[in-house]
Amino acid sequence: MRQSRSAAMWTSLQRGDFVTLLRHGVQAHKGSIDDRTEDGRTIWVTDGIGDRRLFHIEDEYELLVNDTVYSY
Repeated sequence: MRQSRSAAMWTSLQRGDFVTLLRHGVQAHKGSIDDRTEDGRTIWVTDGIGDRRLFHIEDEYELLVNDTVYSY
């Protein structure tokens, strides 16, 4: 599992990558990357029941990229 708040990490995300977003150390959301802006500063994450949410790099979320698929 990779972890970062850096723009380089967000820019490297690809559609289908599984991520967990933490806020102040607490899991706030998890799912797969649906899309991202070209500069990587905004991502859309779809969870296990199909809800799609937008996250911006400056929203104080910590991003964990999961190397393996997990169950919701």
